[in-house]
Amino acid sequence: MTVVRSFCRICIANCGILAEVEHGPDGDRVVKISGDPDHPISQGYVCPKGRALADAHHSPHRLTSSLVRREGTLMTTPAHDAISAAAEALAATAAQHGVQSVGFFMGSGAFIDPAGVYAFARLKAGLGTPQIYSTASVDSVAKTYVSAVMAGSTALVPHPDELGTLMLLVGSNPLVSHGQSTGFANPVQRIRDAVARGEVYVIDPRFTETARLAGNHVPARPGTDHAVLGFLVRDVLEGGYGLDAATLAATTVNLTALRAAVAPFDLHTTSELTGVTDEQLTALAASVRRAGRLAVITGTGASMSPVGNFLEWFAWALMIVTGSFDTPGGMWFNPGYRTRIDRRERLPRVRLDQPGPTAHPDILRLNGEWPASVIPEEIESGRLQALVIFGANAITCLPDTPRVTAALQALPTLVVLEVDRTETAELATHVIACHDQLERPDVLPLDMFANRVYDQYTPAVVHAHPGRVASWRALEQMGAALGLHVFGTGIDPATMDADAVLDLTTRDPEVLRALRAADGPVLTDDAHYNWVQSRLPDGVWDLAPAALVEQLRTYQPCTSMLLTPRRQLRHQNSQRYRDGDDSTAWLHPTDAAALSIHDGQLVELSSAVGTLSARVRVTDANMVGTVSVPHGWAHTNVNQLISADDLDQFTGMPQMSGTPVTLKVLEPS
Repeated sequence: MTVVRSFCRICIANCGILAEVEHGPDGDRVVKISGDPDHPISQGYVCPKGRALADAHHSPHRLTSSLVRREGTLMTTPAHDAISAAAEALAATAAQHGVQSVGFFMGSGAFIDPAGVYAFARLKAGLGTPQIYSTASVDSVAKTYVSAVMAGSTALVPHPDELGTLMLLVGSNPLVSHGQSTGFANPVQRIRDAVARGEVYVIDPRFTETARLAGNHVPARPGTDHAVLGFLVRDVLEGGYGLDAATLAATTVNLTALRAAVAPFDLHTTSELTGVTDEQLTALAASVRRAGRLAVITGTGASMSPVGNFLEWFAWALMIVTGSFDTPGGMWFNPGYRTRIDRRERLPRVRLDQPGPTAHPDILRLNGEWPASVIPEEIESGRLQALVIFGANAITCLPDTPRVTAALQALPTLVVLEVDRTETAELATHVIACHDQLERPDVLPLDMFANRVYDQYTPAVVHAHPGRVASWRALEQMGAALGLHVFGTGIDPATMDADAVLDLTTRDPEVLRALRAADGPVLTDDAHYNWVQSRLPDGVWDLAPAALVEQLRTYQPCTSMLLTPRRQLRHQNSQRYRDGDDSTAWLHPTDAAALSIHDGQLVELSSAVGTLSARVRVTDANMVGTVSVPHGWAHTNVNQLISADDLDQFTGMPQMSGTPVTLKVLEPS
């Protein structure tokens, strides 16, 4: 028996784990995963998903060989042959239709694979195809866009000060999700500590697990969260509670436009719009004044809604005008242990002039990517002839499931790099079985998303299954077939291993040497302050970008029954790690009574584009006027209700939250 100190890469919390491994004649077997009590961040905590890593690794759903479709059937094929066949198909497509007909789509399963992400980034930068996509465009792209237009750069990831006295969580349930762009390892203890220091408010239409622990729940109607923050910005500016006029004039632009944008959000209007009582809004504003500085953390529950852009805008504006950004007591920006973006003279300026998709030219190409929701349309038009999907289950993550399914089935070449045999893999022409996280050495996948300036190296916990291959190697060979030296002309990929690729992820080779030599995490700073303002591309924050001002002016909230998402403790998107979750539709007792629906009944949810059947759970945890269905389930696929045409005008974000629906009983109680 061997115990390997490692960390979990299911989500960005990256909790420390101890893996107990038995070695036998039939190979390595992981028998137990437990929390690492000596990990300085997670402190022994690991969620049910993390504890189930051993079961997931040995699951019958895990791919043990690559597959190639022959005469309509996926046939077991050696990895080398499958990669070669996929590379030849991609090269033939590029030769016939041009490299712009070849696309690459990276999902959340890929983001946790640092060597694979590096290879993907090199492909994205070098191939010259516009057909580059990621799942960020279907959950958190509002964060990217707002950072781009307010800071001029997308290289900023804010985190709450661990000593702050006021935290606002909007559409975020870290007790279950463990954070989105802000990692929440050991979330129960972190929320308890924050409550002990001061106050924690949860703004969410559902009474979530985090709201219960925080003690302050502000139930705002879906599609109106931004109004609560707009009210707070208005209160700060009118009351003069934030930064003084001279400081704002020196560090920001468009303060007058911001004042005008939030002027409509007075107490009465905000209460009427959001459903939040006058007393709740007044108490929240008093907490902001009392704290002086605060942290506002937004989650996918809000960023996936039609007001995601406004919500992020007002969250950033509130923290800027209160002096909470880059300051103790507020939020700090992690420069990354390996990335060390604070050592640059200026943050990299984002380009907002790159053309969008042919059918949606006004949608921005953000960070070199188009929104993934247009993939079916690109296939239907013939512009996309071959697609490589890396760690994404397109069937369960993209809107309008029937359209996505039909489009993928029509593709001449669909290459899927996966660890599991997913619904998307079943449609592929080539499936490449990749190493899972226990079979590869790694460092933190996204060091700037960590809630400390730290990093950790882990060796492979077990020897890789002989039928699987490193994702980076498959991507490198596909790039070579398209004429690209993924790792540069001076490097022979045949001589490389995973550690050699990890070395390329930092400019300083000593960083990786130090991480490998350490026993566990290497921590340099709890937080890092006062470095951002001087490195902004224009030296100032834009408090009211003109595009957002105009978009807000024309927005009309919906008053119908609205669909809302929810995270689940035993699922990470479409990957189930333990039994215990279900795909029931949650409905408030008032709505259930009005619709004559009883607990456990089968109902049909209908939207403008599709229908979905689900069992109902009647619960007062849900807000009146909403129905909550979790994402990621194949048989209760909420994307059947989401339109792939109704996209945000700037980001291409579909309405994954806040879609109007109706309910109909399908069977008697």
